[in-house]
Amino acid sequence: MMHEEMIREIAESKGYDRGFTAGTLHAHELLNNYITFLEQQYAVVENDDNNQYVKAALSNKINTIVKAKALIRRGHWDEADVLS
Repeated sequence: MMHEEMIREIAESKGYDRGFTAGTLHAHELLNNYITFLEQQYAVVENDDNNQYVKAALSNKINTIVKAKALIRRGHWDEADVLS
């Protein structure tokens, strides 16, 4: 265990996790852009009572992406994520 800890500390001190951090940040930016697009689409159909299905679909997509972002931030999968 001590060996793994030393390797991790050396890697962190040399900045080897920068690529991962940059990739994660980029993923969040892309997802935020997609959420913004979906919210704009939702705003277009929001006042039209004939588009209840479209509004529900857009709302579900937005909620799914928000959950995916939380999963990326947490960095691990938990079955409770699906149930919440």
